[in-house]
Amino acid sequence: MIAEIKRELEKRLPETYDILIHSGLTVHPSICKVVLIGSRGLRNNYRRDSDIDLSLLVAEKAMKSGEDHEGLFKDILDTTLSNWQGSVELDTAVVFDICNCGLRCFHVETSNERPCKEKGIDCMGLYKLQKGFTGYVPKIGIDIERIYPMITVYEQGNILS
Repeated sequence: MIAEIKRELEKRLPETYDILIHSGLTVHPSICKVVLIGSRGLRNNYRRDSDIDLSLLVAEKAMKSGEDHEGLFKDILDTTLSNWQGSVELDTAVVFDICNCGLRCFHVETSNERPCKEKGIDCMGLYKLQKGFTGYVPKIGIDIERIYPMITVYEQGNILS
């Protein structure tokens, strides 16, 4: 289980913070950062039945080149989803670096800070488990600009290490 959820979340999003604190939020050791996006995040425009959208960022050191990472990604999602006891549904994705950028776009809250040297379209790898779908999300034009704003829930170590 995550030992410490960022306290800033409690100040800015008290209801979401409360759900996360009581959910049993657990991450695989390969995860270096958890980011909250969507309506229960900084948009703060959720409905009572809204889910919580979390991005689980894989540490670079966990990504051995030339290997098929699907087993790792399944383990990561299983670790989080099998321990989740939240009062709302969890929608989560494994996020990994495919542009050798260190996923800088996940280190800022808004797109105004523009950390991405790429165009921001399909610039990250995604692995997802949803109703009826498990696997790599194909390049379908996912725009990082549409993911903002975001806020860090948990961080361990340096994402580049």
